[in-house]
Amino acid sequence: MENRINKLKWGKLIAISIGISAIALILSSSSLSLIPYPKTNNGSAYAIETENNSSNRNSNSNSNSNRTMGNVTADTIKKTSSSTSKSSFDSKLVTFASNIEKIKGHIEQAILNKKIGNDSLAEAHTLHPIAEIFSDITIQLADTNSDLNQTLSSSLNKLFRTVRNSTAEQFATEANHTNKVLDRTINEVVPSSNRNNSTFNLSVVADLLNTAKGEYGEAIENGKLSLIVEYQDAKGFISRAESVFNQTSSRIETQMVPKVQKINTMFSDLNKAVDNKSDTTTIDALINNTIREIAQTIGLTENQLLVSQGEAAATPATEESKKKSLQTVANVRILLNQTLEVYKAQNYVEAENLATKAYLENYENIEQDIAKFDQPLEKTIEVMLREDLRHAIQQKQPVEKIAQIIGNINNNLVKAENLLSTSKPELGLGSMNITDAQPTAATITPANQTLSTNSSLKMTNHTNTNTNTNTNTSASSTGYKKKVSITDEESDKPFNPSPLSVKAGDTVIWRNDDVEIHTVTSSGNSSSTFAMTNKNRELDSGPLNPRQTFEHTFEKPGNYNYFCMIHPSMTGEVVVDK
Repeated sequence: MENRINKLKWGKLIAISIGISAIALILSSSSLSLIPYPKTNNGSAYAIETENNSSNRNSNSNSNSNRTMGNVTADTIKKTSSSTSKSSFDSKLVTFASNIEKIKGHIEQAILNKKIGNDSLAEAHTLHPIAEIFSDITIQLADTNSDLNQTLSSSLNKLFRTVRNSTAEQFATEANHTNKVLDRTINEVVPSSNRNNSTFNLSVVADLLNTAKGEYGEAIENGKLSLIVEYQDAKGFISRAESVFNQTSSRIETQMVPKVQKINTMFSDLNKAVDNKSDTTTIDALINNTIREIAQTIGLTENQLLVSQGEAAATPATEESKKKSLQTVANVRILLNQTLEVYKAQNYVEAENLATKAYLENYENIEQDIAKFDQPLEKTIEVMLREDLRHAIQQKQPVEKIAQIIGNINNNLVKAENLLSTSKPELGLGSMNITDAQPTAATITPANQTLSTNSSLKMTNHTNTNTNTNTNTSASSTGYKKKVSITDEESDKPFNPSPLSVKAGDTVIWRNDDVEIHTVTSSGNSSSTFAMTNKNRELDSGPLNPRQTFEHTFEKPGNYNYFCMIHPSMTGEVVVDK
């Protein structure tokens, strides 16, 4: 019995000892320190919270020591060691959060421009999120909450349409509504464990600053401001970076205060330099130093902090793949046109060779790309090319029959083009026609536009309400029709031809032959001036989706300068003679 009692005593002592050691180990590894609770930023989607506190905050919700920041409970900040890994959170979420902040930056600039009466710039900053950013966030948002995805799309489109017919106060109210939807979007897609992680939030800051650096570099050419939209983009993104940093740094340990003060000073210096339109070398250095200081504050390298850059690097390859697919579709069209021409000349062997080439050497290369979006559509085109057309040629069917088959193939290729250029496979659009979709970034339809059944855009505007939609160059009651192809931003001729010479009474038709959305918008002597207001613009297409057209009849002689509001470096000119 005595031996048994002694064993129990020793067992208790060992258990107590182990327990004390475990507690000591937990406390020493946590490195937590309590800090006073600071003032909060209402509606903030960002805060800093320890992992332990995050997991236990529901059970401690009645504790007096718990305090809230926006909709987050937090009391302490965990010191971030140099061993913090950038893989501790999904870098795609950093990109997502950064894109939401970029939209907010555009909206900030739109509000400022609307206040001073510059509707043109305000409109540009509401258009950019639709044309350039929404497509990058819609997959993640749709996967999480498809209804919210549609709500955000509708809100962004409504804000764009509001610019022209609202006061500054009404526009600000609508912008505030859109910002609330953006806050809901971040809270819906980005888990609280990420939103409450200091490294995650500061990675968003770094990404915004890095993007601002690129925008500023595009805006300043030879030491002078050349592209005002990009310049304001840089200002907006820096503003959002500073806002996220302030939200994140408001809960810090005492010994980190000097570091935060230093970074705040760096933001101040950066804003002054941007306001003074300093050279790009100065701005690059200021941004790089700020990112480096932020990284060092939490014990990371700059590359670790810029976790989303790996994701961004993949984007050009994706865009290049999309362009190759669309070019292949164009090659199929060309070969089909040649097939019909040689068939009309009764060269049946060559016609079959061309049809076979269209299928085997071209269409087969993009079958999988189309199938990702709409498998039945892909199979329909395949059968028509592989069997219907070739068999009809072999049987020497009438020319009208061959033309009908080729016409049907081309109609289906239009659907394939729309899917390849404006949709995402993960959204599961299936065989949805572009005319059936609700307004989204990819299918935005301004008030003065209607989509026809073949997905070409029938356009009118305030200066030309009786526009003929026939896109062939032909004589009409008002003159001739001439075409301008809208191509890639990087092209030597983004508007081709330009300058274009026409006569008074002639109609010019612009067709978007690129894979991105573009506009045809009147400008002053250069795109950076935005001299034209909404009311006296001669040209005002609104956003043109790929394969859509805009036409305008020029009644008066003169030189008409225009540009793309989304890509201001794209400029063109129409010279109208008597």
